Amino acid sequence: MTFQGLLLLPSQEALIQRLHHVASYSDQLLVLSGAQGSGKTTLVTALATDFEESNVALVICPMHADDAEIRRKILVQLMSSPIFDDEEPLAETLLRVAATQTKPLHIIIDDAHLLSKTLWAECIILNQIQCAGKNIALTLTVPPAFLADLLPQLPEALRRQVLPIAVEPLTLVEREALYQTLLRTSEQHPFTPREIVRGQLEKQMGTPQEVVSLLALALHDQPEQVTWWRKHRVGIIAVVSVLFALLLGIVLHRPRAPELSEPVTYPAVDSKVFLAYGHRALAEYFEWRAALLRQSQVAPVSADPLAAFHGEPVQSAEPSVVTALSTQDAEAAMAGAAGAGKEAAAQVDVTTSAEISDVAVAADKVAPEPNQTTPASQSQEKATGLKPATGYTVQIASVSQRRTLDSLLQSLTGVENVRLAKHKRYWVVLVGQYDTASGAQKAAAQLVKDYRIDKPWVRKWSELGGYQLQEALPHREISE
Repeated sequence: MTFQGLLLLPSQEALIQRLHHVASYSDQLLVLSGAQGSGKTTLVTALATDFEESNVALVICPMHADDAEIRRKILVQLMSSPIFDDEEPLAETLLRVAATQTKPLHIIIDDAHLLSKTLWAECIILNQIQCAGKNIALTLTVPPAFLADLLPQLPEALRRQVLPIAVEPLTLVEREALYQTLLRTSEQHPFTPREIVRGQLEKQMGTPQEVVSLLALALHDQPEQVTWWRKHRVGIIAVVSVLFALLLGIVLHRPRAPELSEPVTYPAVDSKVFLAYGHRALAEYFEWRAALLRQSQVAPVSADPLAAFHGEPVQSAEPSVVTALSTQDAEAAMAGAAGAGKEAAAQVDVTTSAEISDVAVAADKVAPEPNQTTPASQSQEKATGLKPATGYTVQIASVSQRRTLDSLLQSLTGVENVRLAKHKRYWVVLVGQYDTASGAQKAAAQLVKDYRIDKPWVRKWSELGGYQLQEALPHREISE
């Protein structure tokens, strides 16, 4: 069916008649909601052409349009005089010219969800203004999601002024009729069986745009042939990406060949360098042995052969224990010196076993016995109290400044059983020992009431493992 040059279906024509009736006799703001392609623009266009007895303004709201542009588009259709201020609200301008209007006003805005909140407020106010004996009628189209978000934001009084009307989906019969009508209008005859068309129409949601798209596909588009590459390209790209990632990981984590350092060579043990070093290291020993040998030939040997080596005076021993170094002993000493020269190449700084023994004895004298207690530990034992294993206590505060702690302890002068604990770098003030949590809660409430303590904390003693409990000191003094 046609409606003043527009092709309309029976359900659409019935909806227009309903909108026309409500706009003429109701003082509510009409909000027509429907999904994209449901025919909202067609409906409001037909509605605008139906009002012969009213002065109608039809505006299709563009995206990113400012308020002045929308006001200007509305006013140029309603007013014969082009003199107006598009910065003023619509209500002020129309109230000024309402006395000169001979017909009622009807403002229709398509895609009203693109309007600002300011213009929405002006539209709600306009609906309450009369012109030529009737209220100004307004009809706006929005998507369903926008309407569902708008209505909860309006007060109850304004929400009653809004009348939402939804565009119902087309029935299957209307879809087929629209398809065949558009097909005849196109004057083309594609070979598409009616059963196939009906099956495709049944799968649709019921909007006219879907019917038009199906007809355009039948008239112009060919079925797209899906190639092997387009069918499997996602899997191929995924496999190639995984292989590339694995290859990159292998390259980055491949162990590098160790850099070969230059070989270090040492001279042979029987080389002249080692022999010279051995002679220099044992030269003093050889001199002492030679002197001792010469002395043994003219005088009795000391009971301690090393006394002369250490610079001590040589004391004569008993004749029975005095022995002289023979020539064989000197030769053995020379052979031992050669062996000692080889060992000196591997260890330059030699510490004799006697010196190590002296160091060990000195360390044993300095180190305390296992059960011996140092003064520091004794003072620590005095400063640390025994912490209860069970029960509850009330934590008053945790401070790090000595000044704050002294002030807090002074304010708790009348409180009994105040205890001090150390936790890391903080001093923790605890009050009381309670068997149950309820008793600790009552004590905490009493502290808040009597001393105005802010949020005391009931703690289990078992949870204070890292706290070092301090013994009470005179005059509430603590050691830093």
